[in-house]
Amino acid sequence: MKLYSTLTGLLLLSAAPLLAQQAPPSLQALDETYGYRGARFESDTSAFRDLALAETAGQTRYYRRKTEPKTLGEGEVSDVTYGFYQGKLSVILIKAQGVNNSRAMLAALQQKAGPGTRSSAFAQRYAWNGKKVHMSYDENAMSNDAVAVLTCKKLKEKEMKQALKAQPTTRTAPIGS
Repeated sequence: MKLYSTLTGLLLLSAAPLLAQQAPPSLQALDETYGYRGARFESDTSAFRDLALAETAGQTRYYRRKTEPKTLGEGEVSDVTYGFYQGKLSVILIKAQGVNNSRAMLAALQQKAGPGTRSSAFAQRYAWNGKKVHMSYDENAMSNDAVAVLTCKKLKEKEMKQALKAQPTTRTAPIGS
């Protein structure tokens, strides 16, 4: 009996680090990760060695990592794109094709950040709004292809402010003239 209790105690002690590493899903975990697979928001493009330019849109350049793993959770992803606004990582797009891969991606996101807020009972659309990171999941009802978008709130706000400054102001004629 003494041996049994000693063995049980040792097993619990050895399992404690594993239990501590499996934190419950939360928005805090989303904010702490602050990116995806080691790519942290606000990192400069020079911090990455394996980027290939995919496209440019305004002041944002989108890249793919040449060595990107094509799995997420129990499914496969078809594409992962990293957007750099003014040279800083600001957005990450993760795409999956088909219902099995899309739902596996959703399950992996929920395992990390919690259930999220579902916008409609009729659509597979979820959002997670952390303090530093916003994440969304949107699944096409016809194809069941899905896209997850992770956004750095700080850089998105900066981008929006710059866009508003760049818009020309229109003057309207006074009423009655």
